[in-house]
Amino acid sequence: MKAEKLIGCENKLGEGPLWIESQEKLYWVDIEGRAIYEMDGADNTVRQYLMDKRPCALAEKNDNELYVVLEDGLYIWEKVQNKIEVVDRVDVGDDNRFNDGKKDPWGRLWAGTMNEKGELEKGALYVWLEDGTRRTVMENVSISNGLAWNKRAQTMYYIDTPTRTVYQFHYDAKTGALANEEVVYTFQEEDGYPDGMTIDGDGNLWIALFGGYGVAVVDPGKREWIDKVEVPAKNVTCCVFGGPDGDELFITTATEGLQEPDMVEYPDSGSLFHIKVHRSL
Repeated sequence: MKAEKLIGCENKLGEGPLWIESQEKLYWVDIEGRAIYEMDGADNTVRQYLMDKRPCALAEKNDNELYVVLEDGLYIWEKVQNKIEVVDRVDVGDDNRFNDGKKDPWGRLWAGTMNEKGELEKGALYVWLEDGTRRTVMENVSISNGLAWNKRAQTMYYIDTPTRTVYQFHYDAKTGALANEEVVYTFQEEDGYPDGMTIDGDGNLWIALFGGYGVAVVDPGKREWIDKVEVPAKNVTCCVFGGPDGDELFITTATEGLQEPDMVEYPDSGSLFHIKVHRSL
């Protein structure tokens, strides 16, 4: 499978794609570009909203507002006037910022942090419950990244990028508590680093590979890498299913960390890519 360029947005660090079915729109962020993007699914027109702080992740709230995880906590973004309102500013620690995050199927919002100087085990994973209470779920995390849930199996999947490993936990739908950590899959050095991910109706994980030129498809039941979406960009950051029929995979990428030869060979790095795939809903 090969993805194609959809939007040439030249993101420094594109991340966090979010498809909102009721609006038929795709949102994503450029963390280092300090911007939120909105694409109309009907005609692929794009709007860019510049931020004072770095936006790291998005979650649905209502037609005019989204939850946005900025570098230092949780906020509400009102897009008509492009204004933010603080919900919960977090003491993330020196040289740390938030990174990936998303809502689980039960309405809890998860997001984690990373150290910007590359120091390991300085970050954490947090969850905001539906009443707004924040709880620290994990500590000693290096780069908190991909999240996904299998609602039927009551399983949560999680990536701490430097470990190159996808983990799974039993997930308590009533409380959000995690238990029984297991390794699903560990990537090799030549594969790149696992970054953001999403899940399909069959329970397969679609995992963006930073430095790996694509999206790996992993069957967590079999603990096997079963397919790959090739992307003409080195640093692939995250992906999400969307589109009118839910069969379109939107893929964000980054120019961050690339050298001039990389940009010459892969000039569309930083773009938004897409591909239609056969999958269960």
